[in-house]
Amino acid sequence: MIYKQIIFDIDDTIIDFDNTEYVALNSLFKFHGWNITPEIRKNYHAYNQGLWRLHEQGKLTYEELSEICFRDFIKREYDIDVNGKQIMAEYRHYFGNTHKLIPGAKEALQYFKNQGYYLAALSNGETFMQKKRLKLANVAQYFDLIITSQEAQASKPNPAIFDYFFSRSKVSVNQSLLFGDGLSSDILGATNYGLDCVWFNHCHRKNLLRLTPLLEVDTYSDFIKYCKNH
Repeated sequence: MIYKQIIFDIDDTIIDFDNTEYVALNSLFKFHGWNITPEIRKNYHAYNQGLWRLHEQGKLTYEELSEICFRDFIKREYDIDVNGKQIMAEYRHYFGNTHKLIPGAKEALQYFKNQGYYLAALSNGETFMQKKRLKLANVAQYFDLIITSQEAQASKPNPAIFDYFFSRSKVSVNQSLLFGDGLSSDILGATNYGLDCVWFNHCHRKNLLRLTPLLEVDTYSDFIKYCKNH
């Protein structure tokens, strides 16, 4: 095989992010007695994704995102003043306990492990929470290395997170393959770093950045088929 290491994103690649967000948001709002509707959930998702894009672009720190996310959203939707960091900590508690896997993820990890690949996770997220979710989902044991943006102090697509990752990886860049769903984080970051990558486009998003990953797939079985021949 050409590659010795496969690097996986976590959210929406291994673990179903939409389900996690749905459960965590509902649990948080129910606890505080805030009415939540499909429209409010949709508004939060768009708002939160916008904040993470700013974070990925280096325009917002992780700490700033944690402070303003719920502070500003709750004020806008309910005209209620809250402690942003406190509410975010509560949300992350619920988030960290939700771990529904993307279909085919566990079987693929088992297959690649059996084939002798080094398996790694590289996530824009908080270290304790991401490791906890992988453990609860019963897939943490497949990974030889787990690195998060919190630990690296940089987020995908920033090359600094890849520098940090490969300073700790036993496998070089040219023997590694990244597999992730995030076009503006995973695929852009890997492409700019000279790291081969596969876009896991299971949500069938448009390639608005006109990036050219090595391969685009929408199922784990198609990814496995590709690796069997490479």
